[in-house]
Amino acid sequence: MTEKHTEGSIVRVALIDDHAMVRQGIKDRLEREDDIVVVGEADSREAGIALVEQLMPDIVILDIRLRNDSGIEVAKKLRADHPGVKILILSAYDYDQYVRALARVGVDGYISKENSQEELVQAIREIVAGGAVLTPKVASKVMRAMSEQPIPAVPATSAAQADDLTLREVEVLELLREGMRNQGIGEHLAISPRTVESHVARIMAKLGATSRTEAIRTAEEIGIIEASS
Repeated sequence: MTEKHTEGSIVRVALIDDHAMVRQGIKDRLEREDDIVVVGEADSREAGIALVEQLMPDIVILDIRLRNDSGIEVAKKLRADHPGVKILILSAYDYDQYVRALARVGVDGYISKENSQEELVQAIREIVAGGAVLTPKVASKVMRAMSEQPIPAVPATSAAQADDLTLREVEVLELLREGMRNQGIGEHLAISPRTVESHVARIMAKLGATSRTEAIRTAEEIGIIEASS
C-alpha cells in the first residue's frame, strides 16, 4: 500500500461493530481520506477491548450493540483504562436509556447510522480536534437527562430500577409495544418463548409494573422507549 500520510498527521481509527459489511463500508470510506487510517477491527466486546489495548488508536468507532452484549460496557472499560482514546458511538438506536448511560460514561460523540458517511468523517475530525459531536435528537435527550426537573407521575424507584434494564430487555419492551406475544418475540430475537417470559418478568419487576401494558406505559413515561404515535 502506498504511503499517503504525513507522519504525525494520521488519525488512527479502530472499528468495533459486529456487522462485517458495516465495518467494511466504514473502512472503505475512511481510507479515501488522506489523514485517516483504520488500524484495526473487532466484532465483539472482548476483541474490541483487546484491540484498543494493543493498538491504542486515536479514536474508536463503537456500535452500541455487540453480539447480544453492550457497547456501553465497552465504552466504560475504555474510558476507565484509556482516557486518552476518543469514543464515537455509531448506532441505529437512540433510546433515552442508552443516551443517559453514555452521557454518564462520557463518550465524545453519538451519531446515527442514518447519518451520511461525510458526516461521519466530519465527526471524527471534530472529536480528534477536541470537540464533541451529537446529533440534534441525541443532544436534546442529553440536555433532558441533565435537567434537574423530575419526570412527572413516575415513581423514583421505577426510574432508578429502569437504569438496570439490559439491552435485550429494552428490545423485548419495543416488541411488546408493537403488540407481539412471546412466540413472535422469540422468533424475532432467536430465543425461546420461555426465555422471553423470563425477560418480561424481569422487566415488570424492574419497572414496578403489574402488567405488560403498565410496563410499556411506564417505559414510555421514563423515556426508555419512545411513546407510540
